[in-house]
Amino acid sequence: MKRTSILILLTFLSFSVAQANQTKHPTLKSVMRDLARAVTTLNNAIFYEDYSAIEAAAHIIANHPKPKGQLPTVIKTLGPRMKQFKKVDAVVHNSAMSMENFAKKKDINGILKTQAAMTNSCVACHSQFRKEISKVLAKSNW
Repeated sequence: MKRTSILILLTFLSFSVAQANQTKHPTLKSVMRDLARAVTTLNNAIFYEDYSAIEAAAHIIANHPKPKGQLPTVIKTLGPRMKQFKKVDAVVHNSAMSMENFAKKKDINGILKTQAAMTNSCVACHSQFRKEISKVLAKSNW
């Protein structure tokens, strides 16, 4: 039953990501919402040691679409701090790719260590940038 729920959620996530990829310019907000769903799925899969679901959720996180239409506004807003933004995003991306590989090996310890690094980077990014970027994007009617 639980595996079925996770598979249904993964199907929904795949559909959401596919839909975002088909959209000319997904918004940062829609990308973040899809990532939040993928992280929730990942965490649930880790609790159940469902390596297939871990692998699938990590793949979705690592390959999320970019909000290309809003990137110029984000870059302008952050200026020289964009380097830090990219650094944190790279940690999330690389962590998700590592978790995907750890899931293939059924290495729960590797998954847990990498998941902690990814979560720390997500929270750090939100703490440093979310409020400011949200405010600017809201003003630009995105």
